Amino acid sequence: MKRTSASLKLIARQQLSGNYGTPMAGILLLGLCSFLPSFFISSTMGTGTTMGLVTSQILVYVISLLVSVLKAGYSKMMVNICRGESFEGKDLAFAFTHHPDRFIIVHLIILIVQFVIGLPFNIPLWTDSSSISYIWLSVLAMCVDTIVALVLNLFLAVTDYLLLDDINLSAVDAMKKSCSLMKGNKWRYFYINLSFIPLLLASMLTCYIGLLWLMPYMEATMAAFYLDLKGEFDKKEEPVIELETKEYENLK
Repeated sequence: MKRTSASLKLIARQQLSGNYGTPMAGILLLGLCSFLPSFFISSTMGTGTTMGLVTSQILVYVISLLVSVLKAGYSKMMVNICRGESFEGKDLAFAFTHHPDRFIIVHLIILIVQFVIGLPFNIPLWTDSSSISYIWLSVLAMCVDTIVALVLNLFLAVTDYLLLDDINLSAVDAMKKSCSLMKGNKWRYFYINLSFIPLLLASMLTCYIGLLWLMPYMEATMAAFYLDLKGEFDKKEEPVIELETKEYENLK
């Protein structure tokens, strides 16, 4: 059964009710782990030379790969919440203790694809930052990166979840399986993401503090989307339907 965006959001809200504390702390930790190292690199590494720019960019990529493993652990927490299972802060380290190389490979492949496609737009930015067209090239490069990331995400949206559920699944097989599961579901996934834009804009009015509540809500909805793809919610409903059928037959 393909549940609507509203239905998946309802499931997310119900499962998060009374359980916001740990997911909020997890989002805060993810943000700090992503921002602080990148800020330190940009503040201390010299980017005035080509070597300095390349070195700092490589370090940023390495950090993003490590954070992606931590983010997978957060996804594990949200899947547990949506399944009604126990969860705790140490779920964040789940991917690090269950073949983290698989998650790194997936996100490295994505990173390489984005880098290669964006290369024609980024090379002029690296070689001539004083050009009049620098700003336009920067905007164009950002738009290309965003579009590529969006397209890749439409195909590989549930890759991390698949790796979390099957610790023996390889990175490439998980990517293939994700592409298969997303067939006929890309627009639904895209619409779910679009539906959060008003709340994201509203969070700006709170100086982004509202993201501490919004991000767990979004992540729980995405976890619910994955479970819906696998039909797990339907399996939970089947016993209830069978019981009601038997009661109806007994009344005849």
